[in-house]
Amino acid sequence: ERKIIGDRFRTLPGMINYPLRQWMFSLATANLGLQVISKEQILENINEYNVIKFGEKETIVAKEPAEGSDNLPTLMTNYIGNFTLQKPFISEFTKANLVGSSAVGFNNKGSVIVESVSPNRLSKTLPISTIFSKRIIRYKTSKIDIASSLVNIYKNNYFHWVVDCLLRIEGIEYYRAQTGRKPILIIESNPPAWKIESLKLLGYKPEDYIFWNGVSVNVERLVVSSFRREKSLISPAACHWLRQRVLSNLPKLQKNSYSSRIYISRPKSAGRQVINEEEVLKALTPLGFVSYTLENMSFSEQVALFSQAEIVVAVHGAGLTNMIFAQNLTVIEIFGSMLAPFYFLLAQALDFQYGCLVSETNFQNQYKEKFKGVTVRVDRLQQLVIKMLQAN
Repeated sequence: ERKIIGDRFRTLPGMINYPLRQWMFSLATANLGLQVISKEQILENINEYNVIKFGEKETIVAKEPAEGSDNLPTLMTNYIGNFTLQKPFISEFTKANLVGSSAVGFNNKGSVIVESVSPNRLSKTLPISTIFSKRIIRYKTSKIDIASSLVNIYKNNYFHWVVDCLLRIEGIEYYRAQTGRKPILIIESNPPAWKIESLKLLGYKPEDYIFWNGVSVNVERLVVSSFRREKSLISPAACHWLRQRVLSNLPKLQKNSYSSRIYISRPKSAGRQVINEEEVLKALTPLGFVSYTLENMSFSEQVALFSQAEIVVAVHGAGLTNMIFAQNLTVIEIFGSMLAPFYFLLAQALDFQYGCLVSETNFQNQYKEKFKGVTVRVDRLQQLVIKMLQAN
């Protein structure tokens, strides 16, 4: 209960910040002369921004959820179809600055490098304090020869760390292979253990990264790797790269001690706990399912768990990001009052079988009700699980 109350208070600034950020961004661009360098501008000026492209364009075919799933709201069905992701790239900015709590990149003319902040709208994600920090900082800042920032505006969010940070390392390593220059990685100060462990599984040692000072630093060469998602669409190739790298460095854990049929429990989460979880487990246990609480597991253990998984049942939440580490998976996602297409599309990108159940019908105030519990229709879940297992 204390965690729920605490998390609710922590989300209040975010609810206020989104509209305030958009207003401040409009003010800064209109009256303060704030300029931005968009992804499109980088690709239009490849020589000026030292662009190196790699990989290929990708197509994601998003199909209807498995038969027996509930009908999805428009927010999800809008993504059913074929989508093309552009080729990824790396760009290099000389005499750049990183500024503010999220280490936002500015070029040598003071323009914001959008690709250093977020793949979404800059007006929603650029911290307000950064706009002013860039203008008022006058004291001498430290200098770095060559660096790439993995500081993320979402801080300790597991999904954004894996998808918006770790997937970009492929580009940073490609830059090193092409130029012979090795950027040092910048990560947030006081990171949770799973962030450090994830970097270790990618082959990075403590000397390969430094902690962000939270204020400002001058970077002689700022290497910016493009985000590997376009809005809600995540690159399959980047996921395959991350899976291969992490699994190749995974310690020899006792994978046989894990069930291949997984139910993800959220007892420590501040929202979207399953209210009738006892009934759910009573129905799933005879089918070979075992309940796991990912908050109790290390990063390596979560990777090992999903790497041998056959089917996972979970309420919508960041734990489903781990499907990236699965080989061939069936996913059943349960939605309460909060709905987002990330894991539906991730399953499609990885060519996994996907089904879903919706316990709520009103999604108008989903972010205000993100802490609301979920009541699962157990008979529907049991039917869907059996049908999808038989389909494999």
